[in-house]
Amino acid sequence: MPLNVSYTLTIDGAPASADIIAAIREIEVEDHAEMADMMRLRMAVAVKENGSGWTVLDESLFERLTNLRLSVTVGSNNSIPLIDAYVIDTNTEFAYQHGSSTLEVVAMDPTVLMNLEEKVRPWPDMADSDIASTIYGVYGFSVQVDQTQPTRQEVDRTVMQRGTDIQFLRELARRNGYESYVEFNTDTGQVEGHFHLPRVDQTHQGVLSVNMGAATNVNSFQSKNDMIRPVTAVANNLQILDQSDQNSDVSDSALTNLGDSTTTTSDRPRRVLISNTGLSETGELQTYAQAVVDRSVWAIRAEGELSTVTYGNILRAKRPVNVRGAGRQFSGTYYVEKVLHRISDEGYTQKFSLRRNALGVTGQEEFVEDNALPS
Repeated sequence: MPLNVSYTLTIDGAPASADIIAAIREIEVEDHAEMADMMRLRMAVAVKENGSGWTVLDESLFERLTNLRLSVTVGSNNSIPLIDAYVIDTNTEFAYQHGSSTLEVVAMDPTVLMNLEEKVRPWPDMADSDIASTIYGVYGFSVQVDQTQPTRQEVDRTVMQRGTDIQFLRELARRNGYESYVEFNTDTGQVEGHFHLPRVDQTHQGVLSVNMGAATNVNSFQSKNDMIRPVTAVANNLQILDQSDQNSDVSDSALTNLGDSTTTTSDRPRRVLISNTGLSETGELQTYAQAVVDRSVWAIRAEGELSTVTYGNILRAKRPVNVRGAGRQFSGTYYVEKVLHRISDEGYTQKFSLRRNALGVTGQEEFVEDNALPS
């Protein structure tokens, strides 16, 4: 049975007109855990019947930083805001053949607003998490921020920002092993700034079924184990005031294992020496080294395409999902790194990239759900 997929598009808060919706040929949204979310609208444009100008183009709807919001409904599920974004680019192709001219509109999530001005600014007497909350607050975003340590004293050392706000936040996030991104919160109706560890302990959003006969809900699935990726990390520096040695040594990930066999190894492990961090306290060096190890353990990767008709829902990045039918090693819980959503006259496709930090299953996974079974 065909699955009903519908969407709503707002332009600066107003619903797109019927003419604009009719002109849309394809919508593409990239939902990403590591990069800004992006949207591309591909639309048909043409000379007006009276020859007075061009459809869509002459309406000046898609000006610089025009706000676009796309919500998608799959079947009988609730509508899900897929992206809140701002126009950053347009590309028009004027074709000689009638009906072949197109307009592509490119929009980026609200982090584009945080990337407009480079700054040199001190942040005295503040932990990285407090800095993140303050910066997000400047843009009117609500926050989801995990506390970091330490709160630095100005007499010891002051954190300096050199770059745009989002560049600076991602730098702080990286050294804490955190994610930094902005997302529309369906429950609150607000744009929300995130600064925290990957939330791998959330309830999984669904089950992907591979080679499960009639219950299969993926069109393709490929997995990879990069066995040399995980590392142990050592960091050394001198304390500024008393010139004492500050050392840190990390060999295991602090993240929850998503399987029963971690990707780290004690048998001839890779070892990296961390330098040029700008950090001089043992606690901060330890946090930095831990972040390096935590990033390295995402050695299990998978990618594929979801059968939206069978899955019956929307897959989101930055959340866990369970996979079954991929063998003992590659079945289990994954963290969704990226989903490429494409809506067109041909249907709704979702291509995904997943990652995990362990092989096998823990025995705690739930593999039977409504959206894991054929509809």
